[in-house]
Amino acid sequence: MAVSPVLQIRNVSKEIHRRRIIHSVSLKVYPGEVMGLLGPNGAGKTTLIRMMTGLITPTRGEIRIQGKSVQTHFEEAIGHVGAIVENPEFYPFLTGYKNLLHFARMVPGVGEKRLREVIAQVKLEEAIHDPVKTYSLGMRQRLGVAQAILHRPSLLILDEPTNGLDPAGIRELRDYLRHIAKAEGAAVLVSSHLLSEMELMCDRVAILRRGKLIDVRPVTEILRRDSEELQTRFEVDRTDAVPSILLQLGWEREWKKCPGGFEIRLQREETAELNRRLIQAGVRVYGIHRVEQTLEERFLEMTEGDPT
Repeated sequence: MAVSPVLQIRNVSKEIHRRRIIHSVSLKVYPGEVMGLLGPNGAGKTTLIRMMTGLITPTRGEIRIQGKSVQTHFEEAIGHVGAIVENPEFYPFLTGYKNLLHFARMVPGVGEKRLREVIAQVKLEEAIHDPVKTYSLGMRQRLGVAQAILHRPSLLILDEPTNGLDPAGIRELRDYLRHIAKAEGAAVLVSSHLLSEMELMCDRVAILRRGKLIDVRPVTEILRRDSEELQTRFEVDRTDAVPSILLQLGWEREWKKCPGGFEIRLQREETAELNRRLIQAGVRVYGIHRVEQTLEERFLEMTEGDPT
C-alpha cells in the first residue's frame, strides 16, 4: 500500500505587488522523513513556509496537510502542524514553563506529563522556571521547538531552527529531529543555511533558486555526480609523467598538482587504468582517494547563474 504524503504542495505560486516570488512549486513530504529546504537568501524559503502555515495565501495552487486544504479547511489542516517561522515569540516576563502551559491550554489532550516530557527533550529543565527575558537566543530556540512539538504534530516545520545554538545544541537538535521522524513517524521540514547540518540531518533536500524549485533529491544523490565521475587524488612521488600518460590514453582531462601528488576527475574504471599506467611508468603510487563533494559545494554548483 502506497504511503500518503503528510504535506502536498501543488503548483503553488505567490505574487506580491505584481512580482512573482514563488513560481509553480510542487513538493511532497512523507511520514518519517526529514526534508531540507535549501536556497540562498531571497530564494523564497520563508515565503513558502508562511504559505504552508496559513500566514499568507498562495496566489495560485494548493497546499494540503494530511489531505486537508490549508486554504479551505484551515483549522483541520493546521491542527496537524507544529512550526517555528522565523523567530519564536514568547511572553518575556513569564517563565518558560508558564509560556508552554499557556500554549498547552489551547491544545486538547496536552497535560502535565507531556509538558515535562517535552521540557526534558529540549534540555531546558534547569531554566524552565526562569523568565524568558533572561533566556539566551539558543534557549529561546529550544523553547520554540518545545512549543512546536507539544501536541505531537504529524508535520513539524522549522525555519532556521539552529540559529543561536552552539555546536552541542545543534547536534542535539539534529538527533531529536531524526528521532521524531523515525520513531514517531512525523514528517519534518527544515529550512536552513547551514548546509553541513542539512547533509547530516536530512533524508532529502529541495533546492529553491529565485522562487523556483530546481531540484528535489536524496542527499546521497546530490552528493554524487550524474556522470559517476569523481575528483580523485593520487598520492605519488612525482608528477612529471602524468601529461604523457594522459596523452597515450587519449584522455583530454584537466588535472592539477596538489601537495604530495595530483587530482583529476575520473570514472571508477579509469582510476584503475591510470594507476596501472603510472606504475608501468615507474611512478610510486602511495594512495588513491575519491574527493567527495560536500553538500555545500554541490549546492553552490547547482545554484550558480540565473534560473531558466
